[in-house]
This record gives sequence, structure tokens and C-alpha cells, in this order.
Amino acid sequence: MQVYQREYHLPRHTNPFPEILDDTIYNRILKDPNYWISQELEDKIIQTVSQSLDISGILYHLGTESLITNAYELLPLDDSRIDLGEMIERLPILIGRLTRVVYLNVKPTSNQKVIFVFKYLPEYQEKWYDAVFFQGMLNGLAVLFELKTFTIRMTKTRLFGIHVSHKELGEDILFGAESNEYEMEWEEDSLFLSRSRLTKDDVNHRHRVMVTSRMDSQLEEISIVDVKDVVGKSRELAIENRDLEAAVEVLKSFKQELEKKQLSMAKDLKLAKNIQKGLIPEIIPDWNGIQFWTAFTPMQEVSGDYYDYFPYNMDKLGVAVCDVSGHGVPAAFITALSKLLFSNFKKPKPSETFKLINRELLDLVKQQGYTTCVYVLIHDDYKVLYSVAGHPRPILYRAKTKRAEICEGDGTFLGMFPDAGDTFRDLQIQLEPGDKLFLYTDGLTEAENDKGKAFGEEKLIHIIESCAEKSIQETVETILTNHKEFTMGTDPMDDITLLGLQLSPMLPEFNLIKAKGDEAYHKKQFSEAVDFYEQAHQILPRELDTQLSYGKALAYSGNFEKAISLLESYNKFKTNHFKSHSVLGYCYYQVEMYEKAEIEWKKAHSINDSNLSNLYNLAQLYRKLNQKKKMKDVIEKMKRIEETYLHILPLEKKWESLPDE
Repeated sequence: MQVYQREYHLPRHTNPFPEILDDTIYNRILKDPNYWISQELEDKIIQTVSQSLDISGILYHLGTESLITNAYELLPLDDSRIDLGEMIERLPILIGRLTRVVYLNVKPTSNQKVIFVFKYLPEYQEKWYDAVFFQGMLNGLAVLFELKTFTIRMTKTRLFGIHVSHKELGEDILFGAESNEYEMEWEEDSLFLSRSRLTKDDVNHRHRVMVTSRMDSQLEEISIVDVKDVVGKSRELAIENRDLEAAVEVLKSFKQELEKKQLSMAKDLKLAKNIQKGLIPEIIPDWNGIQFWTAFTPMQEVSGDYYDYFPYNMDKLGVAVCDVSGHGVPAAFITALSKLLFSNFKKPKPSETFKLINRELLDLVKQQGYTTCVYVLIHDDYKVLYSVAGHPRPILYRAKTKRAEICEGDGTFLGMFPDAGDTFRDLQIQLEPGDKLFLYTDGLTEAENDKGKAFGEEKLIHIIESCAEKSIQETVETILTNHKEFTMGTDPMDDITLLGLQLSPMLPEFNLIKAKGDEAYHKKQFSEAVDFYEQAHQILPRELDTQLSYGKALAYSGNFEKAISLLESYNKFKTNHFKSHSVLGYCYYQVEMYEKAEIEWKKAHSINDSNLSNLYNLAQLYRKLNQKKKMKDVIEKMKRIEETYLHILPLEKKWESLPDE
């Protein structure tokens, strides 16, 4: 819950889950780590958080911490020492203290190999997060005993799927088994543990502390420290050197203050980095036959460079590359403003967009920062309007002539001068199949080699022309490779951004194949549609409409694994298309990944709550899993939306036939 707060920047006392718990319980959970809640409430909280965040790593870490922090209570009271094998035998005691729904049986198969069998009560339905948490606990054993070579893997589970990658828990897990088992194997066992080893209190209250370890010879090395002697000598030294001690304490306080400030700055930078990561798209999808490829290399944690794309309905697409003055958090703040302003001001001319953004930046930033920018507006007939604001001009490569040239353009930067709007003007180019356009920041061309020579625009143009037969991806990667070789041995002086776009030379062929795929799909000839969509997808692999149609056709033709891959990739673009989540849920269901199916159908319903098919699918899922209460809740929700829905009555009859939970 604390991670959820930080991720979504929520105030500390704001309850993000009012539908499942009240504010009093929410605040008690945050304040008291020992506050006890019901299994049902815990399940609701984890399921809610896991729908928007990957918390598997956190759960694993919590399991490890639980073992380490509770291990002290498992040690002998008489300070006698135990090894890893004996600690493992005591582990069921700890499990019994932590939970009342699962019991642990330990089955040693050799001196250095153990099978852990977790037995759940019949009335409890184990969850995916149980599997992650308990494996984290077993990892705590390895941490506690400082094992260097060990393996921990799940071998069996009663679950039919796990919310995280199976490989994180084990390579060959048997799903739907009769029990839940883990296997732990280690090579060395070099440590003993006793209470005196685990706590500092024992050191304070005893005169002698014994620390033991086993060496390769199986002999014991014993060291005895006389605490009285050490304390006495320390006092004598303190008296003789009290002035030095005082100076050291002052330096320590300065050091602590500096560390606090550095930690605070590091947190701010990490927050800014995460925010900026969400602002800058990793991939720009293909649009209307135009393919994009980007390279983004920040010099520091956060960058002053920024690029983005802005759809104008279906007929236009805006693309911006900006370079904000300065670096660090202030620059990240202006990049965040830039995204907001470009999204708000979608004008038919780039110069008009610049005028509005310049005015807003003046009001918001008060001339404390500025940005250079190039903004292109691509029309569906491949006419490109662009404007330049104090930024390096675009480079256009013509496929017909196989020559590249710097485009025209001039204008002052944004956010500094009230009359800057007078300098912005719109220019136009017409893209033809095979043409490429490159937008970049000056960090690319002004970078120097070890002799002080700049990379320069001439070298950039020469590389572009040498890539005549290469795709836009290959061209951008070739530029980066040459740039890296040129600047080898020097430190970066600025952020580097390069955005390339190309009107596909195979666009006519793509349109023809895509149309055939659409025709076959509408006739429900899904296998034939798959063949056409696959060909079209190979031409424009990031064209979203084709990707979605291809994924649906694969699902309806029974190729669920490949459909899952396509639809997961599609959903990363956050198009909020309910059908993509609905079909993905169907695919997960077919491959028995029920928890993921549940998540996708819930997402689909949240996007389009008037379509009851996703609720119907959820009801059928809960029926299959014998989750009677959840099935009833879904049926009631369907009634509230559309009481006359024809599938409600059959679902109620199926619900009545389920055994009570």
C-alpha cells in the first residue's frame, strides 16, 4: 500500500481504496505493521493493487524480511548453536505463528536438499501471492546463513496459473497438483547461529561473546572478545583524546546532514526520473504507413530533452522534439509542462501551437527556463507542416534522389520573449514513399571526439545517405553506432535525442494485404485472415489497427499463445480499447491462466461498462473456479446494468448448482 501511495503520488492520509476499506482501517494498517486484518480483506487489497502495479518483487522481499525478523524466536533459549538444517526443522513453528490457514511439512532428501510442502486448509483457496511470499521466506534462510551457492524453486502448486512469470519461481512447475511444494538445495553450510549472534542486546549484557564458524576442515574457529577490556581501553583513549573526539563528532554530524541532503536529492531525482519516464513514450506506433524509430540518451538521471507524439483524431499526427534549458529536476518540470501544453494546444498550424505554448510558459515559468523545439504536423495525405523554435532544423532524405538536405526554418525559443510569436513560421514538405525525416537535439551534432572535433551536421547527412537501402530503424541505429565510435573516450556533454520517421515504400502493398485480411475477418474466415494480417504486420509491425485485428484473428483461430503476445504488446500503448483486453482475457482463460483472465476482463469492463459480455465471462470464470460469492456479485452487477439481459437467468441456475464455499 505504501508503494501504491508513492507510485501515484497520493497524500499520506488519502485512502485510495474506499470501496473495500474505510479510512480508519486504512490509516491503522499504515501506522501499525502488526495490525491484523481478515484474509478476505487482504485478498481484496492485493488484487486491487496488483491490477495496476507489479508487486511480485515487493511480496518476495516481504517474505524474506518476515523470515529474518522472526528467526530470532526460533533460536534455542540457552544460546546453544544451530545450523541451517536445524533451523529448517524449526520453520513450521514460524509458519504456524504467522498464519492459521496453511501448515508446513519439511521433507529432507539429503544433507543439503529439502522439500517444503505447504498444506492449506480445505476451505481456503490459495492465492498467487502466497506462492511468491513463501518462496521469499525460503530465500530468507539463504540470506540468514549467508549461502553463496543455492537454488530455491517451486515444483508443484494447486494453482492453475500465477500472476507473475513462472520462470521467476521455477522452470518446470506442475500446475493443478495436489500440493504446493518447493525444493531448496545448497552446497555449503558454513555458519552456526545463536541468540548472541542475532542481537546486539546480548553483547551489551554479557562480558564474553562467542562467534563460531565451520571451516573447510570441519574444525571450528572460535574467537572470544573480552568486552570489558575493549570498553576500558576505549574510555582511556577517549579521555586522552577528548578534543579529537569532539572534532570527530562534529564532522560526523556534518556528514550525517550531508547524507540526509544527498538522500533527499536522490529521492527527488528518482521521482523526477520516474515521472519523466512516464512522459516520454518508449515507442511511437506506426501511423498511416509512416514508421518511427527513436533514440534517447539522457546525460543525467533526468533529461532536458523531450519528444512525444499527439494524435489529431484520424487525419493528422503531431510530433515534437524539444530541448529544455538546464538539466535535473527543473528541466524535468518544464518537460512535464511541455507535454501538457502540446496536448492542450492542437492547432492546425505548428506556428499557432508555438505561440500559445510560448505565452503559457512565460506565465508559468517566469523566464526561469526555456525550451527549443521542432514541431511537425503530418497529414493523412503525407503533407508535413513544421515550425522551428530555436532548434536544429530537420534533415529530409529523398528516396528518389538518394540525397539528404537540411530543411529551412528559423525562430526563437519558447518561454523567454513575449514577442517570440512573430518569429515562428510554417513550412511545408511533401513526403513520398521511402522518404525519411530526422528530428534531433544539438547534443547529437555538438558532441566532440577526443581531439575536440564536433560530430557535426555534414557527418550526420553523410551517414543518412549511406543508409539509402536501410529501414528507419536500421538508419537510426547506424547513426548511433557511428556517433558512439566518434565520441569514444569522451564524457557526454549534453542529452541526445534522435527521432526518425519514414513513409514506408511498401505502403501500397500493405494497404492491399490489410484490406484482404479485413475482408476475410468480416467473413469469419479467421485462419485466412491470420495469413493476410501476418504479411501486413511484417511490413508495418507497429501499426496498431493491424496488430489488434491480427491478435483477434489469432485468438478466434485458436492460436492463443501468439495472440497473447500480440495483444499484450498492443495494450502497452494504452489505447484503452476494451476489445483488446476482452480478447486477451479470453486467450488467458483458454490457456488456464485464470488470474490474468480475471484482470483483463475487469479492465475491459471498466473501459466499457455497458457491454455485459465481460461480466458474463467473469461469472463463467468464477463458476469454473467454484467461487460462488464472486459469481453472485457479478450476476447482481449485471442485473443493475441490464435486468433483462438474456444470460442472467441461466447463470443464476448454474450458480445455484455450485457447492457452498
